[in-house]
Amino acid sequence: MKSLFSFLRVVRYPNLLFVVLTQSFFHYLIVIPVLKSKGIDTSLTDFDFGLLVLATVLLAAAGYIINDYFDVKIDAINKPKKLFISKSINRRSAILIHQGFNGLAVVIGIYLAWRVGNYRLAMINPIVAALLWFYSTGYKKQPFIGNFTVAFLSGLVVLVVVFFQQPLFHPTNDFELMAAYSIFIRAFFYFVFAFLVSFIREIVKDMEDIKGDELYRCKTLPIVLGIPKTKVIVYILGVIVLGLIGFVQLGPLNAGDYITVIYLFQTVQFPLFVMMWLLFKADGQKDFNRISTLVKVVMLMGILTMGYFYFLMI
Repeated sequence: MKSLFSFLRVVRYPNLLFVVLTQSFFHYLIVIPVLKSKGIDTSLTDFDFGLLVLATVLLAAAGYIINDYFDVKIDAINKPKKLFISKSINRRSAILIHQGFNGLAVVIGIYLAWRVGNYRLAMINPIVAALLWFYSTGYKKQPFIGNFTVAFLSGLVVLVVVFFQQPLFHPTNDFELMAAYSIFIRAFFYFVFAFLVSFIREIVKDMEDIKGDELYRCKTLPIVLGIPKTKVIVYILGVIVLGLIGFVQLGPLNAGDYITVIYLFQTVQFPLFVMMWLLFKADGQKDFNRISTLVKVVMLMGILTMGYFYFLMI
């Protein structure tokens, strides 16, 4: 039981639940309703979609495992209570599980690419696995590129759901064209939101882990620029997210739907304002840890807006 608990901590099971929730909400609350409204059949059965989610979860779990595998020494300083590789899980087992998860995800990707008739999609999972490997072995120790990689992959969680809906990429009539536009515009906004919020969280985590990273000569943004300048970058990203939400609010505002405007303010914008205020006052590891947790709440609230907009459509 202890080993199982340690394994779940290593693979960041709450984050994996985020992945499941994000893809399931986007598929069943946005993609499927839009396709059905236009009389278009989905490319994936429920079973196939379940495999798509499983493959994404496996890749994410493998990424967390290999990240901890290479970060044992740094984590011993930054978060000794969360160090499980080498203690509860031996390094050989960790690398074998990592390879097994990636291998299974690649096989699932090949099957799904065959199912939808587009074999180029089979390249997505190997590329993601490679990016996570390079992130763990070097990218995360460099300024910007490591943060960008994780943020991009976070946004990709949304986009990959769209990639496997082939009718959207080859519309043959006005209904399919309208469906494609409707889904693509929503996918774009959620991708940008997930990318920016994840970018913020990764930078905040770097500020939280600056002590161990600096000792092992990592070149993260807080180490290269210093904490004050890094905070400015987070403020800028936060303002961009606020602006993105504000743009989304324009439609409901012009239509007199003030409930939606207030809902988005309370669930997404207000926590972001609080996050930036806490960041202004933050000067220690515990402060940055608290801010990182709040950013996860913002991400969750953003995901839950899919449910809100679904109920507006029905």
